Amino acid sequence: MAGNVYSTYEMAKKMAEERQGELEQDIFICPSRYKSGNEFLLKTRGQVFGDYLYMLAIPFRHHYKLKANATREADMFRSKKGRPVYVKKKINIKNGYEVIAYYYLTYKEPCST
Repeated sequence: MAGNVYSTYEMAKKMAEERQGELEQDIFICPSRYKSGNEFLLKTRGQVFGDYLYMLAIPFRHHYKLKANATREADMFRSKKGRPVYVKKKINIKNGYEVIAYYYLTYKEPCST
């Protein structure tokens, strides 16, 4: 698991990608200036209250491990784009059983049966 505080911007930017993979959401790099030097904090959308240097946005085509994370991000894309975003699941067959591989976002409305 990636940490939250880094001494260099480059290291924070590199670790933001790892953190994003773990949390499956946008990651913000926020600076903190002290007399002894600078720190760069990694924060999520709910933790940011002010300025940030960089936002690592989660791509629309990301494969989510958890449906709750996919649903949360679908709501965010829905508000950004102004059009409906749906959550679908990719299913694989293993030993005759359906296994959910991942969840993904789409603009195509699911078929109602």
